[in-house]
Amino acid sequence: MKIEIIPAILSKTAADYHKKFKTIEPFTEWIQVDIVDNKFARNLTIGPKEVAAFRTLKKLEIQLMVDFIEDWVDPFVEIAPKANIKTPASRLQHVIDKADTVLLLSVYPGFSGQHFVHGVLKKIEELRQMRPDVVIEVDGGIEPGTARKCAETGANILAAGSFIFENDTIRAETYQEKVKRALETLKKDVENVLPA
Repeated sequence: MKIEIIPAILSKTAADYHKKFKTIEPFTEWIQVDIVDNKFARNLTIGPKEVAAFRTLKKLEIQLMVDFIEDWVDPFVEIAPKANIKTPASRLQHVIDKADTVLLLSVYPGFSGQHFVHGVLKKIEELRQMRPDVVIEVDGGIEPGTARKCAETGANILAAGSFIFENDTIRAETYQEKVKRALETLKKDVENVLPA
């Protein structure tokens, strides 16, 4: 099994969401959509109506950074657990044997473009000790270097948004080509890392 890179879309408008989604759709099978309610974190993104209006055959991972998560369950097929960067890995000890995948935020919830918080690497190690076979996904601040560190530490899946969609360092003739090159750059960064 190789390390997976999942493009992550955090959009305030339906137009931005559709642009990013259509651009990345040909290059991936799995897309994360970040939903923020301006209560759990200080940002307001698109919601279930905008996601539902855009049909796709791709797998969607919906990350809900919301208060009262039970109010958000019905509109989405999948839900993501309420997460906070300060939450210790030990909080999962009593449920780790029931989880297939654990998502760790490596930034503070709510905004795209933040710097990677290196403390998540210790959490990856702790989770690997608790349950060696669980799938660990890391989301936030994923770029060349941080992607490799997460993979080497034991992460199986990496969700990247800003590096793929808002990267000013990658040059290309079209936005789609730029996005494709960014995704390829991340895949190369983790290319020969064996997952835990």
